[in-house]
Amino acid sequence: MKRIFLFPFLFFYFLLFTFSFAMQGQCFDCTKNFGGWNDDATADLKKASDGIYLAKNGGNFGDWMSIYKFDFNCNLVWKKEIDERNLYLSKLAIDSQDNIYVLFTWYNAHNTVGTYPQLFSGLPMYPGLNLVKFDKNGNFVWNRSIGSGADYGMRDIYIHNDILYITGTFMASITINNQITLTNTFNTGYYLYHPLLFISKFDLDGNLKEAKKFGTSDAEYTSSAMDKNGDLYFAKYSPSNSSYTHSDIDKIDTNLNIVWSKEISNNKTKNASFHRPTLLHYNPNNDKLYLWASFYKLADILGTIYTDPIEGYHFTQSILSEFNITTGNLERIKQINNSSRLDIPGMDGNSSGNTGYLTEKGNELFIFSSFTGTMTFPNATIKSRTYTSGSSEYNSEDLVLFKVNLNNFESEFILKSNGTNYYSQGMSTDAASPILFNGNDLFLTANFQSSPLTINGSFINNNSGNNASDVMFYKYKLDASNATGEIITENTCLNGLTSFKVNGTFDSISWDFNDPNSSSNSAAINNPTHQFSDEGTYHVKVIVNCGSDSQTLEKDITITNTPAINTLNSIYSCETIPGSGISNSFDTSNINSTIVGSQTNLVVEYIDSNGNLLPSPLPNPYTNTIKKEETIRVKSYFQNNPFCFVETDLKLYTFDKSTNPIIISPQTFCIQQNATISSIAITGQNIKWYDTLTNGTLLSNTTPLENGITYYASQTISGCESERIPVLINTQNTPEPTGNTSQTFCSSQNPTLETIKISGNEIKWYNSAAVLLSNLTSLQDGVTYYASQTENNCESLNKLAVTISLINTLPANNYEELFCDDLNDGSEKVNLSVYDSKLISNTSGYTFSYYSTFLGAENQLTVNQINNFSNYNLSFGENKIYVRINSNTPCYAIVELKLTLVSKPIITIPDVVPICENNSITVDAGLGFDTYLWSTGATTSTILIANPGNYSVTVTTNYSTILCSSTKNFEVRKSNIAIINSVETKDWTDNQNIITVFASGAGDFEYSIDGTHFQDSNQFSALFSGEYTVHVRDKNGCGTATDEVFLLMYPKYFTPNGDGFNDTWNIKFSDLETNLIIKIFDRYGKLIKELIQNNDWNGTMNGYELPSDDYWFVVNRADGKEYKGHFSLKR
Repeated sequence: MKRIFLFPFLFFYFLLFTFSFAMQGQCFDCTKNFGGWNDDATADLKKASDGIYLAKNGGNFGDWMSIYKFDFNCNLVWKKEIDERNLYLSKLAIDSQDNIYVLFTWYNAHNTVGTYPQLFSGLPMYPGLNLVKFDKNGNFVWNRSIGSGADYGMRDIYIHNDILYITGTFMASITINNQITLTNTFNTGYYLYHPLLFISKFDLDGNLKEAKKFGTSDAEYTSSAMDKNGDLYFAKYSPSNSSYTHSDIDKIDTNLNIVWSKEISNNKTKNASFHRPTLLHYNPNNDKLYLWASFYKLADILGTIYTDPIEGYHFTQSILSEFNITTGNLERIKQINNSSRLDIPGMDGNSSGNTGYLTEKGNELFIFSSFTGTMTFPNATIKSRTYTSGSSEYNSEDLVLFKVNLNNFESEFILKSNGTNYYSQGMSTDAASPILFNGNDLFLTANFQSSPLTINGSFINNNSGNNASDVMFYKYKLDASNATGEIITENTCLNGLTSFKVNGTFDSISWDFNDPNSSSNSAAINNPTHQFSDEGTYHVKVIVNCGSDSQTLEKDITITNTPAINTLNSIYSCETIPGSGISNSFDTSNINSTIVGSQTNLVVEYIDSNGNLLPSPLPNPYTNTIKKEETIRVKSYFQNNPFCFVETDLKLYTFDKSTNPIIISPQTFCIQQNATISSIAITGQNIKWYDTLTNGTLLSNTTPLENGITYYASQTISGCESERIPVLINTQNTPEPTGNTSQTFCSSQNPTLETIKISGNEIKWYNSAAVLLSNLTSLQDGVTYYASQTENNCESLNKLAVTISLINTLPANNYEELFCDDLNDGSEKVNLSVYDSKLISNTSGYTFSYYSTFLGAENQLTVNQINNFSNYNLSFGENKIYVRINSNTPCYAIVELKLTLVSKPIITIPDVVPICENNSITVDAGLGFDTYLWSTGATTSTILIANPGNYSVTVTTNYSTILCSSTKNFEVRKSNIAIINSVETKDWTDNQNIITVFASGAGDFEYSIDGTHFQDSNQFSALFSGEYTVHVRDKNGCGTATDEVFLLMYPKYFTPNGDGFNDTWNIKFSDLETNLIIKIFDRYGKLIKELIQNNDWNGTMNGYELPSDDYWFVVNRADGKEYKGHFSLKR
């Protein structure tokens, strides 16, 4: 913010102009400005039930921070001014009782001495962000401290269901209302650049309800919005490598939970370009979210690149985006090339002004922004004012108001500002601020440097006197007929009275029509009339006086002759959809030329019954919007004079569409009919046939019908054709019936045509002369009869020929068949009835019963009847079954069904065939079979195999009519002599010693300690001490390995008395084990004797006999094992 110190004698001057109206005063238009010596900027604009609140921030000289309340006619109700330069006002919110909630920031509070809060213009303030409540008359109610950590960043305030939502950002930490402390855990030092977002909730009495922080300290929050459900939206961008690489929108619900987060743009590192969101706006009319953003060079929006057509170093363009609030999905986007040179507002919520402010009315979005250079709209191209510096010409920044139609997202220009730069060779910029609607009145605010600013014909002074910005407050009326400060004209046709009017109440008014050749060139009333003397352009002026103020309004009036207009004939068309009253086929091709005729520079406008402007010329064909009868007003005027026009009506009449013809679908025709379109049964008038439901080809009545094709018919009544109705055509080509062409019957049966077995519908019989026969016609032997069938009333063209044989018995025969015994278990299960067709060619009309003897079949004896014929058990060898075949006549037959069960080959090869290492083996599949096939390819009964592996052999026995095969899969497994790795013994007992043999090798081994008796276990137990030979034998005959084992033992006592018995002591069988050492000790551990191998001890030491006592010994074996024991010496 710029600060300028004033000389004392200037103080009065600036106080005089700090709050002033525009030049023409309030009796003209609602145009006001606020400001003093320093920069002033709009903070917020909000609507209450009875007026408008405007908040601004001011400098420290002339005009301070203030809150204004105006009624809807721009009359000041009250003003609250706070004269403290270290206070900053952010946002306002208004509750249902018109109480005001304001966010103030007291920065630089650390230099203050004393306790808090401190008073500023009677208003208590805490350091940092403050939430202050005023009543509707501006009286202070209460103040709440949001925290000294929140004196930085975006701030906003919302009310939903009587709950206040305070949003903002903080760096290190923030303590809200001295109750809840939020800490930025991402803060790593004083120079941390990115804050966190916080949301706090208060009730309307200032009680803190909840507070929560959001973010990861990697983004800058720039704007927020709240929808009708109380959900909040936040726009942010993330700086990286000095480029604002990507931007996002977060949605947070009323419970302060994140609903979704959507990335909008990601420029990555594209040429130091950036895209920065500046303003979020929620539109309650269509429940959509809109984002205004600025971009430099280019913007990558979800993969689509938007580029700056100018790429000026100081210029940025804008983008308007529309989002679905439920999903966050981008729905529509529009680039706005406004070439702004203003700074882009950042996270600190500054008033740099490079943004767009949005509000809505109906289905239109109104946007107030600024631009430089040229800006193009579908309805206008506008240019900003210029200034010259040195030898170069530059563009200043002007305000622009336009709207976007939310049906097609197209923009339409409304107005722009103009102004005078304070310095003739320097730039003055005008920046948009918040806007809002009250009825048809659109209230605009701006921060402007122009001296003065001109908007919509109104002049607004700037109070600074130094190119600092003032605040503009202006009411724009959408209904131009009620606007003040503008000359309104009607009827600018020659030879007619032209009406003039300026809305408003004035002290006096003076008109100059600039028509010296007329009899009266002036007037002094608000709404005079004047008849101009000739065609041409007249510069009309009016001076309006209001107290000591006056305003001169000027307007060029063009007078032309009245255009000629020709009468338009009504247009008639049939409705497109029955009952709709709407037609899409009105022929308007000659309307425009009929109106224009030979006239030049004539503009023709078409207006519907709702006053909406239609395309000119009208689309052809044209679709009406009013049922049955529609009137379009046609207005024409010369291009240079739209106020001299003539009008006529164009009538459009819609005839009812004809009812549909009546038809049954599908319809079937016999192929022999050779049916055509004319053959189809249909009820209606002026029938037309087509090959498709729409468009397509008109078909002739002689068009042959095709099977499976749908045809479409309409009828035309009173010139209106009905919709097309489909009919599916089936061409019936009935096939001949089916049956056996030779059939035999018993003559005693007295068979007729009805007796013949045949399948079909509505069978008809003919003789060879094609004469139709009765179904009761008796059959004759050797005669051929011909049968047709009828389906869907279509008789088959082809006929089935059946030749008849009459016999005295049935034409049955014996049958035999062989079976392989799959399991070689001597039995197989069969279903005897499956052989019925083998016994007689046509089984229809016959019954079959099965017997174990011929006599039983002949006499139908129950005792011989086979009842389980469907699961009959065949035994090995021949099985004879006698089948009796009965007909519905006295004719029957008995035939023999012989089923023989033969064995499959039995292969005796074991599953595993051993082969000794470095040997081969002959494998024999057995003799007596007809064929052999080994997996090696051999075809002999035996093969020689040298290598281990998996093998198979298939052998087959040929039983003449059947081949029975068996397959044997086996493994040839290598085997060899064992390797005895070790023998483990557990001895030193009399008869409970154990030998365990450990062997290895590829063989299958068995074990023995006597060479005769072998066992699978490698362990032998309950053994006496002594010498043993262990045998490990390969079961497959590949050899036996042996080893000797000694089980030692010692006597428990000895008696060295010279009687020849037990006179010495030694280890039994020690002579069999070499390197054996025995040490003998007395009870005191003294070594008495050391023995080697088979030596013994006689009970003496150094020639002296030792006394009777217990002695101990230690045996050390060659394998390192040690054994300890004791024995007794007895004398």
